[in-house]
Amino acid sequence: MMFKCKRIGLETGGKPVVILNRRDAEELGVRGLSRIRVSHKGKCLTTILNISEKIIKQGYIGVSEDVVKKLKIREGDVVEVSVAKFPSSLHYIKKKIKGRRLTYEEMFEIVKDVVEGNLTDMEIASFVIALETRGLDVEEAANMSLAMVETGERLILKKKKVVDKHSIGGAIGDKTSLVAVPIIAAAGLTIPKTSSRAITSAAGTADRAEVLMPVELDVEEMKEVVEKTNGCLVWGGSLHLAPADDIFIQVEYPLSIDPLLLPSIMAKKKAVSSKFLVID
Repeated sequence: MMFKCKRIGLETGGKPVVILNRRDAEELGVRGLSRIRVSHKGKCLTTILNISEKIIKQGYIGVSEDVVKKLKIREGDVVEVSVAKFPSSLHYIKKKIKGRRLTYEEMFEIVKDVVEGNLTDMEIASFVIALETRGLDVEEAANMSLAMVETGERLILKKKKVVDKHSIGGAIGDKTSLVAVPIIAAAGLTIPKTSSRAITSAAGTADRAEVLMPVELDVEEMKEVVEKTNGCLVWGGSLHLAPADDIFIQVEYPLSIDPLLLPSIMAKKKAVSSKFLVID
C-alpha cells in the first residue's frame, strides 16, 4: 500500500516508529506494535507501528524523526508500506526465557535487532528480565560482549599500552574514575575512559563528571582529547560504542537490575581498544 508521509516531530531514541490510521492498519492486516516495512527511493526500513484514529488521516503515515533521518523522507513524500518479516531474534529471546543457553549467532541476532530498532521495548524488557532470572554463563557473557562490539563503532588508537578501569559503582565506586583517570593519564598511560549514567543508583559517574565538564562527545572528539591529554572521561551513550548496552540500560534503570554487568563492561572496554583492565 502507498501512503503520504506526515512528520510528527517525535524523537524515539533510535527506534523507527510510524503511525497509521486504524482503518488503514486494518486493511493492511496489522495491529499496534506490529512491524511494518517502509520503502522509499530504494531504501527499506523495518518500523514499529502505532495506531491512531485522530492524529493521522487515512492515506497518510506518521513518521518519527528516526525514520525521517534513515530514509531521508520529506513531508508529503509517498512511501510503500508492507507487512515486515517476523524477526528470528524473538525465537531466541523465547529460548532464553525458557532457560536455555544461547550461541554467539543467536546473541548477535538479538543485539543487532536491538540496535536496529527491530524489537519493541516490551520485547527488550523480556530479554533483560530473562537474563536476570535465568542468568548467563561466562561463554554467553563473552558472546554477548563481542556482539555488542560488532554492532557499534570502535575507537582505534595507535598506542602500545591502552589501559582502562571499571568500578562496580554505588556510593563509593562511582567517584573512583574522577580521581583515577587524571592520575593515570598524568603518569603517561593512555586511558580512554567511558562511563555510564545511573543504572541502579541516583547518579552514575558520567552524571557526576558532567557537573565539571561536557561528557557527551562523539568518537572523533573523544579521540582528539585522548591524543592530546592521554585520557578522557565521557558518557558512553553518546559514542555509539556498543550501542546495545545503552538501550539495555534504559530497561534496567527503572527495574533497578543489572544482569548485563559483565558483558556491558567488557564490550565498552574492547570497543575503545583497551588492552589492560583493572576492575574493582
